[in-house]
Amino acid sequence: MLDLLQTLGSGVLVGLVYALLGLCVVIIFKASEAFNFAIGEFLVIGSFLFYVLFFDLHIPFILALPLGLLLAAAVGALVERVTIKPLLGRAPISMTIVTLGLGFFLRACVQLIWGSHTYSFFLDLPDITVEVGDFLFLSDPIWAGILAILTFVLVIVFLFRTRWGLAIRATSEDQAKALAFGINARFILLIVWALSALCIAVAGIMISNFGALQVGMGFVGLRAIPVVLIGGMDSIGGALVGGIIVGMCEAVAGAYIEPLGLVGFKDVAPYILLLLVLFIRPYGLFGTVRIERV
Repeated sequence: MLDLLQTLGSGVLVGLVYALLGLCVVIIFKASEAFNFAIGEFLVIGSFLFYVLFFDLHIPFILALPLGLLLAAAVGALVERVTIKPLLGRAPISMTIVTLGLGFFLRACVQLIWGSHTYSFFLDLPDITVEVGDFLFLSDPIWAGILAILTFVLVIVFLFRTRWGLAIRATSEDQAKALAFGINARFILLIVWALSALCIAVAGIMISNFGALQVGMGFVGLRAIPVVLIGGMDSIGGALVGGIIVGMCEAVAGAYIEPLGLVGFKDVAPYILLLLVLFIRPYGLFGTVRIERV
């Protein structure tokens, strides 16, 4: 029983990072009804931007982190201006398809600049390892969980306690009505993409801090798919719950099923869970049920 609780606790810490990835998908979907399949590439770009500032240029962490996040946000805004803005007014599926091609393009750019090498990535943050009785939670996962939930909370505060957040929520409800009330929906979409890229960079830095950074780690961004589909595509709270569920599912599969000989099953387990959830609740646990009349 203690082993199970240890495994679930470790899964929750990783799940908080997955929840942050899910949040990045949800806010873009709410604003444009498009799914960002390039999330893994944004994760890698944000991590490398921080890597250059902190490890190559030796800028202190307290300055390198915000600078790296601002650069990641700028990349998100630039991508939105170049690839998403021209598609405004068209079907959301057009934007979704563009993000698929965008992912391949960004991956090629990152590989061209940084190559396929593996870069050592250790932030050397203060040791906050927790050891209580038979329970042991290492410092790096704890830091990842803390920074992920802190970023999650700050985004919620921004969305629900600021004028910009109100404009984003209004645009998410109905772009036409938002434009009628004088809200610049096009600029709002730019802010959403920049905010999403910033949050993805936080997740990428925390994931890289587990030991290594490389171009191929973009596949981690795909964890956002079961997170948002389980929690609900348009639910911010659902992203948090979905991330924790996926993290625990992955941890349990890795600890109890893979040792039976099913190597790699923990990578598949979240998608199996996703199918089970969608059979029961097609819109996710907290997603809005939409009824369309023909």
